[in-house]
Amino acid sequence: MLDLSNVSFCDSAGLNVLLGAGRQAAESGVVLVLACVPEPLRRILQMTEADQILRVYDTVTDTEAVFGG
Repeated sequence: MLDLSNVSFCDSAGLNVLLGAGRQAAESGVVLVLACVPEPLRRILQMTEADQILRVYDTVTDTEAVFGG
């Protein structure tokens, strides 16, 4: 799980890093989960449909409820 609550900026390079990490995780049989995604980044994920590839949760608690903590 990546807690992105302190992320203040993410451009296409950052998005590519997240997608690459998600791809590598999937190849290893692991799920990459994003938590506490700031609204500007959430909009980018929605516009690019990356939110269909990466799992996005509002809070760390929500993520732990689904995946265990």
